[in-house]
This record gives sequence, structure tokens and C-alpha cells, in this order.
Amino acid sequence: MPNKTAVVLFNLGGPDSLESVRPFLYNLFSDPDIFRLPLQRLTQRFFAAAISRRRAPEASQNYAAIGGKSPILENTRAQANALQQALADAGQFEVHICMRYWHPMTEEVVAALKQQQFERVILLPLYPQYSTTTTGSSYNEFQRQGERQGYRPETLLIERWYEQPQYQQAIVETLRHEAQQFSDPEPAAIELLFSAHGLPQKIVDAGDPYEQQIRATYDALCRQLDWPHVTLCYQSRVGPLKWLQPYIQDVLRAKAAAGARQVLVYPIAFVSDHVETLSELGIEYAQLARELGIGEYRVAPALNAHPLLIAALKQLVLARLHDA
Repeated sequence: MPNKTAVVLFNLGGPDSLESVRPFLYNLFSDPDIFRLPLQRLTQRFFAAAISRRRAPEASQNYAAIGGKSPILENTRAQANALQQALADAGQFEVHICMRYWHPMTEEVVAALKQQQFERVILLPLYPQYSTTTTGSSYNEFQRQGERQGYRPETLLIERWYEQPQYQQAIVETLRHEAQQFSDPEPAAIELLFSAHGLPQKIVDAGDPYEQQIRATYDALCRQLDWPHVTLCYQSRVGPLKWLQPYIQDVLRAKAAAGARQVLVYPIAFVSDHVETLSELGIEYAQLARELGIGEYRVAPALNAHPLLIAALKQLVLARLHDA
């Protein structure tokens, strides 16, 4: 398809049944871009098998609580379909989905692109902020699979896009709408928490720009919102290592102790709802908030197929193509 451009949306992926939770986790813990082990070829599989077996029961409970599977594929499909329609008046584009740890996985996506003979591919990660553990991992796997399959198109990566104005405006609109759902909708009466997925501090110390870009996103949104009480925090910490702080549970305890009775949480690092927004923020920390005496606790939805997000993605594609 020499006159057609493939747009590939990178995302994490998620299990599509409770039976696939453990193999999904195995794929995650097998990722050499996240888990860098000594003697990697010998130890990675054993490590991935052991930790996925140990974590699968708790993870399965979390997925069971949100319907028995991750909604991330359906949400990403909705984004892809909306972007396909938005690009219809801008040229010949075909939007594809590429998940890192579950289907459709990189190997099968690369095979499909090769079979359809796309000569140009725009890689658009659904991670606004760059990290070696997200965008970096997805890009590296795409390149590896391309080499293995002998597929070498012109590849254009959109590395980061947290500064995109329509993306930020979509968040602002979402938060203003969610504020109206509280008993007292005045921002001065609502503690706003921007919760980002955590990252081990050692990865940041090694030069990963994720924390800096999360902070820049937070600062830009604070300027636009002019919300009196806003805090940046981090979620999803696992293991004994020090991760980016403050942790969301500590922030909730501090806010409750200071008398907060209305809390609104926004998942600042995600644009697709999945287990970490619906279960971790929406169930686990909602229960903690109730136990702490916070009367009203709400989690704003991720942007999913918000029209302004789709407009932002369209502009990113066209700008990257123009810059090529």
C-alpha cells in the first residue's frame, strides 16, 4: 500500500478473561526493557514464571471486580475507530492497535502490516509522557519484530505528546464536569489529586524523563484550572524498592487528617480506562477513603474516546507526517 500510511496505536494491553491473567502477567514480567536481570537469557523466564504465578490470584480478583477482564482493548478500539474517522478527510490512513503484553501483540501486528505492504508507519503511543518502560518498550519490541520478520518500513515515532493543547483541554473539561457531581461543586471545596502510575526511583535516577514530563503536565493543568487544592501523587507501587513519591495512599491519609471531605482523583498518566483506574483507584482507594472518613470520593474517567483527545491524536499524526 505505497500511498497509504499505517497509524499504530501502542497500548499496554490487558487480559481478556480471568484465564489469561497469568499469561498476561508472564508477558509483562518477561519484558527486558522493564526488568533488567543479570544473565538475562537464563533468568528472565524463570523470574517471569515465578512472579506471575505468585501475583495472578490477587490480580484475578481485581479483574473479577471489574467484569472478569480488562476493558482496555475495547477502549483502545473505540479510540482507533474514532481516529480513523477523524483522519478520513486528511489522506489515506489506516489505524491499527498494537498491545505490548496481550493481543493483538506486536508480532501479529507487524506481520499484518508487512502482509498489507505498508511502506510508512506512524507509531503513536497512548502514553502522553515518555518512559523507557512504556513507549520505549513498545518501540523496541516493534523494531525487534520488524527485524525478525524482515519488515523495514519508514517508521515515524511520536515520542511524547503531553504538551498537546487539545489533550490538556480535554482533561480540563473532564474535571470541570466531574466537579459538578459533588454535593458542593465549588473547586475550593474539592481536593483534586492527579494520580500518575509510579516508577521505581532508580529508573528515574538512570535518566528516564517520565517524572519530569508528569510534573510538566501537572504544572500546565494547574495553570489552566486555577484549582485551589491540587496534589500530584503516584500509584501502583509493587515490591520493596523506593518508587516515585508521594504515594496516593499517604496523600489520602494526610488530606483526611486535614479535614478533606470531597476528593476528586484524575489518572494523569492514562488515556484509557483499565484495571488501574477502575479497580485500584475506583475500588481499592475508594474503600480507603471511606475508612478515612472522606464522605465523597470520585475518580474521573480517563479520556477514552473524548472528542478533544481524538482531535489531539489527529493533529499529532498530521504534524509527524509533515515533519518527516
